[in-house]
Amino acid sequence: MTAVDREDFAVVTADGTTIRGTRYGRVPQARALILCHGFNVHRRARRIVTLARQLAEQRAVYTFDFRGHGASEGTSTLGDREIHDLRAVIDLVRARGHGEIAVVGASMGGFVALRSAALHGGVDAVVAISAPADWNEPRLARARLLGHLVSTRAGRRLLRVLGTRVSIELGDPEPPSRIAHLISPIPVALVHGTSDPYVPVASARAIYERLGTPKRLVVLDGFGHAEAAFNPAFATSLQALLDDLVGAGHSEASEASSSGSSEVAVGSSTDTLPGPSVGSPPGAPPRSSPASSSPG
Repeated sequence: MTAVDREDFAVVTADGTTIRGTRYGRVPQARALILCHGFNVHRRARRIVTLARQLAEQRAVYTFDFRGHGASEGTSTLGDREIHDLRAVIDLVRARGHGEIAVVGASMGGFVALRSAALHGGVDAVVAISAPADWNEPRLARARLLGHLVSTRAGRRLLRVLGTRVSIELGDPEPPSRIAHLISPIPVALVHGTSDPYVPVASARAIYERLGTPKRLVVLDGFGHAEAAFNPAFATSLQALLDDLVGAGHSEASEASSSGSSEVAVGSSTDTLPGPSVGSPPGAPPRSSPASSSPG
C-alpha cells in the first residue's frame, strides 16, 4: 500500500468537549469519509488505522476518538452525547471543502451515525456496521456482561484501566429504531453478521424496516462484530458499497426510484464485505437501565 498523507486535528463540540482525530489522505479531495469507532476502541487501534489508510486511496478519511476514549476529553455516554462529537467533525470536514461526505460507523459508532443523520442530516451516505437498534435489555451474553461493566462502579473502574472513561450519568436519547424514518433521503446501508456475539441480526432488521429509501441491508453469514471484520477485502467492498449508496442518493434526489431499497442475504461472509470475525473487540452496550442491548 502506498504512503498516504496524515494530519492530526482537534475540534471542540457544542457542549465544550475537545475531540481529537487524525485525517488520512490528501486535501483538497472531493470525497471524504468519517470513520466512527465502537465502544472501548479508539482511532489508534490497528484495524481502524489499517482500514483508514486503505480507504484513503480514494477518499480523505477522518478518524477520531469519541469522548471518553483515546486522546479525547470527557466521558463516554454510550452513544448519547457522542452525537456532538460526530457533528463537530462533520462541521470541520464540510469547512475543508469536501463536496461529498459519507459516515461509516461500527457498533456504537454506527448507532451515533444513524442518530446524527436522523436528527441533523448534513451527510451524503451512512454505513452502519453491527449497529444496535435501541437501548433495550441486552439479549446476548457478551452484551449483558458489558452492560454490567458500564452500569457498576467496579465495572467502570475496570474500563478506565482499559482506557475508556464511562459517565455515571446516562440519558435516554432517541434510538435509531425510533427515528430511522427521519434519515431519508440520505442513503443508508446496514451491514450485520449472523455470528455477531453482541448485537443480534434482528437489530439490523428492525432499523431497516423503519428506514425510508434509498436503503440497503447486507446480512453476512459467519460475520462477527464490527471492527473485528476490518481487513483489506472489507475495505475494497466498502468502497464499492459507498459508491453505490451515493449513486442511489443522487438517483433518489432526481426521480422516484423503484430500486431504492434492497436486502441482500449472503451465504458466506467472503462473498460481500468479506472478513468473518473470530471474536470481537470489546464493545459496550448503550444501556438498559443503564445497561443495554448493544456493544460499542
